Amino acid sequence: MYQNRKLYEKYITKEQIELIHEYSMKILEEVGIAIENDYALEVFKKHGAAVDGQIVRIPRKIVMDAIANVPDEFTVHGLEQSVTIGEKHDPVNTGPSVPTMIQDFNNGGIYRDSLLSDAVNYYKLQETSPVVNIAMNSCTDTPDLDKNTDDYFTPQLALTLKSVTKPIYQVHCVNTENYKKADLIQANRNVLNFQKQFYDVWDKYVSLTNCCVLSPLAIGADVAAALIGCALENQPVIPISCSMTNLTSPPSLAGTITHDNATLLAVITLVQLIQPGLGCVYGTVTTPTDMRTIQLAVGSPESYLMMMGLIAMARYYGIPVRSGVGSSNSFDLDYQAGVDAFMMLEPGFMGKTDFMLNSVGSYGTYNLGSPEKMVLDEQTILYQKHINKGLDITAEKIMFDTIKEVGPRGSYLKGRTPKAYRQDHFFPILFNRDGGKPAALLESKGTLIQRASAEVEKRYEAYKAPDLTTTQKELLNQYLPAGYKF
Repeated sequence: MYQNRKLYEKYITKEQIELIHEYSMKILEEVGIAIENDYALEVFKKHGAAVDGQIVRIPRKIVMDAIANVPDEFTVHGLEQSVTIGEKHDPVNTGPSVPTMIQDFNNGGIYRDSLLSDAVNYYKLQETSPVVNIAMNSCTDTPDLDKNTDDYFTPQLALTLKSVTKPIYQVHCVNTENYKKADLIQANRNVLNFQKQFYDVWDKYVSLTNCCVLSPLAIGADVAAALIGCALENQPVIPISCSMTNLTSPPSLAGTITHDNATLLAVITLVQLIQPGLGCVYGTVTTPTDMRTIQLAVGSPESYLMMMGLIAMARYYGIPVRSGVGSSNSFDLDYQAGVDAFMMLEPGFMGKTDFMLNSVGSYGTYNLGSPEKMVLDEQTILYQKHINKGLDITAEKIMFDTIKEVGPRGSYLKGRTPKAYRQDHFFPILFNRDGGKPAALLESKGTLIQRASAEVEKRYEAYKAPDLTTTQKELLNQYLPAGYKF
């Protein structure tokens, strides 16, 4: 049974949670939120909110009535697998979208632009991953993608559908550049219907869409269209905040948490007004700004603390919550990349969130990645899963009879490895536990990066493409990029 620990209680009190809630309501009622979409403005006006141009002020009753409709769990279906998101279940982990740049360790660790072939390799690793439950659709607009068409979003989604059997998570990327065939709301509806058609499933959740709101206090045109399209097609969403302290949100951590909470409640209210009972996950990936460089400080202590505060708010409302990410500001696969990833993943496993985005493979402030970091982050996640199992302390596990039998100065090393040992211990496949002279170990085992590269190649070889029907292949062939058709 997964340990649903309320680790956030170590960082924020019930009184502080209620204070943030009250000020969030004041923000929504007195300050309002900007929404760059006429359809959304009409929805709020119809339900009694005050609309002045693009500024919407929402009475607390509308907010609280709407978010009360959010289900405490829901299931997303894929080609052969499904995942259920909710507090009673293990955290659901996604892989990364292929980043804009790859650190290529097969070529001396050089940095290069990502290609469609890299996206395919990321799908292979996600499909064979022991920790990734839901695959990320990569929409990176790589240099080798044909952009002379009216729609070069769907070809990238088709490549995802061709490659994985797991459910698919979409980072919202439909925009006026990559989808010119329809207005943005209809474009999002078309994409979701394409997925329904591929699965031939029309009455279940077959997609989960990430929608990153604007800061301060705004829902941009692209994001609003994605939210509305998902709500109209009855497909779940994860609205997320990605504020930067002292730049797009208040300078204090408490101010930023309150700002983000108000914005996320407004977004969740919108989709619930359109589609009551729609699956939603309250999301955060907010970070501090390093004012020396005006950059996101991914993997910082402040990110961890704000994540804990926002997890507490989601639990206060009874809404599924996401955390993340296994990322870092490091521009190399080094000590910092590992430390940052471990710290940023900890709230999800130790504090028990319901969904974790970009849990493996990302660094360079989301712009850089490598297959090697993907498999190394998997080891980190397996570490944290094992830690979260906690201590199994029973009279049987204390093993007094064994202690008495061995006695002082005896030996426990005899016979077959006991079941209790196998149950209580985790054995990493990449991290070193051998002893001896460093030079000899290096010669026999290679560096950690070399071991990770070997594991990546092993996984590529183990990958098996989904067994698709003729109808599914014909559907995908209408959109798949040149060179990737059946």
